[in-house]
Amino acid sequence: MKLSIERGALLKAVSQAQSVVERRNTIPILANVLIEAEGEHVQFRATDLDIEVVDKTVAQVERAGATTVSAVTLHEIVRKLPDGALVTLSDDAAKGRLTVDAGRSNFSLATLPKEDFPVMAS
Repeated sequence: MKLSIERGALLKAVSQAQSVVERRNTIPILANVLIEAEGEHVQFRATDLDIEVVDKTVAQVERAGATTVSAVTLHEIVRKLPDGALVTLSDDAAKGRLTVDAGRSNFSLATLPKEDFPVMAS
């Protein structure tokens, strides 16, 4: 997965996601946000098994895919990036890492498999 998105849109989506996840959770995947990129959109999904938040927004998707990453960590990074920055998210499933690039800032975050993320009934 590889996509580029404006910082403001990413911050809005990740803020909503991290408001649902619990920081101290016995199930690690519930601390993560599921990021799914396809076509011209990216979808962010988070749950605590009682509530689910889904946010879909426009992005420049270079390579479709999906992964999960810590919602709180991603929120803290995006929050501190400059306004108007173009943020690139790229996933390396083989290494279990998500790279976050914006200008001179570069972060590498641990991921968990998307298959571990719980599917909520609609």
